[in-house]
Amino acid sequence: MTDTDIHLLLTGDELMSGDTIDSNSAMIAQALAVQGQTIAEKITLGDDRERLVAALKRTTDNAGVMVMNGGLGPTQDDLTAELVAAAAGVPLALNPEAEKHVRDWCAARSIEPNDANLKQAWLPEGAAIIHNPRGSAVGFALQVNKTLILTTPGVPGELRAMLPEVCERITGAIGGGAVHRVRLQTF
Repeated sequence: MTDTDIHLLLTGDELMSGDTIDSNSAMIAQALAVQGQTIAEKITLGDDRERLVAALKRTTDNAGVMVMNGGLGPTQDDLTAELVAAAAGVPLALNPEAEKHVRDWCAARSIEPNDANLKQAWLPEGAAIIHNPRGSAVGFALQVNKTLILTTPGVPGELRAMLPEVCERITGAIGGGAVHRVRLQTF
């Protein structure tokens, strides 16, 4: 691993069981390819704390960027914020910008925010928001050791809407590459 490597960590039991087909890694890879960047490693793990922590620790000691996709929602198995905070050695804190986003999202749907909704506003202390114009869970960016961790929800439509900001942050962290593309089709 190098400090310009991009690693992708997809989380969710639904990905491991085959109940959900992973389209997000292809979407991320295609967005990065436009910038001349490639994914060095992709890991898919279920909602297993020990395995996720091990993957975070291994990557944050070496890689330049990790995109962590999934696990930002309101349910008990959404562990991303908690695990990134643990990897960074910082507490979770109520993020005012994320809280406003959740409350505004709920109000637009005439929903009274409950504890599960507001769980999405508790982020690792010091994290910067990645805006989500489509869903209730914001993503976040946090430097952990040598690695910039960028988190995104697992819902494909939400990820798609967030990718421009994610790609901009990646380019800001490690730069872009030269784009050379040739497609040959033979019949």
